This record gives sequence, C-alpha cells and structure tokens, in this order.
Amino acid sequence: MSKTIIISILAVMLMVPAANAATISGWTHPDYVRADLTTTYSADDSSLLLTVKNTSPANSATLRGLLFSAPNVKLNLRKVSYYSRSISKPVKMTKHWKLDDAAGANLNAEPMKYYDGLNTALYTGKKFQGGNPKKGLKVGWTATFLFDVDGEMEAPLNQFIARFQSINYKGMTASDSDYAHSVPTPIPGALWLFSIGLAGITYLRRKTAQ
Repeated sequence: MSKTIIISILAVMLMVPAANAATISGWTHPDYVRADLTTTYSADDSSLLLTVKNTSPANSATLRGLLFSAPNVKLNLRKVSYYSRSISKPVKMTKHWKLDDAAGANLNAEPMKYYDGLNTALYTGKKFQGGNPKKGLKVGWTATFLFDVDGEMEAPLNQFIARFQSINYKGMTASDSDYAHSVPTPIPGALWLFSIGLAGITYLRRKTAQ
C-alpha cells in the first residue's frame, strides 16, 4: 500500500512541467526598465508557454522585442494574449508579433548573430531594431506567448535580451529606448510537490515503524 502511494506521488511530480524564471533590467535605464519572465515547457503536448510581465517603474516603457536562446528546438508561435488586473478577459495580440531567426536582428548596428547562443527573435514592428512602440507590452501588462515546439527541449529558454521603446519617467527631457538583459534563475515547477512527496514518505516511514 505504502509503495503504491509513493509511486503515485513520484509519478505526479514527474508530470508537472518544469518552469524557469528570469528578471531583466535596462542597460541605460536600469532603475526604470524591468520585466519578469517565466517559461513552462510541457513535453506531453510539445508546447512552451512564455510569460512576460512589464514591471518597469517608469511612467511608460513599451517592450516590443525579445531575443533569446531556444536550444536544439524550433518554435512556432501559436497564440499571444495580453492581460492586466483591470480586464477580465485577455486580449489576443498574435497578429502583432513575429518570430524570426536572431541572425537577422540588430542590436543598434551590431548583428545579434555574434552573440553566442541567441537564435530566436520575437518582435513587433520592423524587426528588433525599430517599429511602432504602441504595438507592444506596456507597463503593468502581462503577455503570454504560446509556442509549438518542434524537437525535444533539453534546456530552458535563456540569455534574454529585450527591446524597450517609448521610455519616459520623471526627470527625462524626452522619451528614449533601451535594451535589457537577464540571468536565468531556475525554479523547479514541481518543487512544492517534491516537498509534499518528502513529507508523505516521512509519514509513511514513521507509520510503518510503529
């Protein structure tokens, strides 16, 4: 009986998709440009969910481009939705976003292909370089990007670089643009289940010893 319970707990733990998180901050405006990112990969249906929340302290800062590494897989963008605390139903924004190879994207005048590992560009407007800042993720809003994954992901998305435009805050004389980078911080999606599993195993051992 106890072995069956333990096996069931471990099976549930293994089915939980692994999550990974990172926070990005601006290069030129590090105190005013920021976003939180979380990725969740599901091997069961070969899908990847990227959640991006624009947490910039600035009065305005529109995130309209992301460069990142998607190791050993090809991504196909299925759906993009925006939401905030003030709306009850997410707004579908898929048509505004495009997915491309990072080799064709530029960081100012420098091709992104020279940055090791970056192979994917996600953007609105005209590539990663420019575009309309109105078509992007505004301060306080969250976007969810759902991808179909061609291949098997053995590592999470990493090395994020973001493109922000229409940045404005108190003390600025005019709006500006900026880039942001991140260092991924692993967050096991099954951590809480792992804790429950350990507690259950401990309980069963004590009960067996009695």
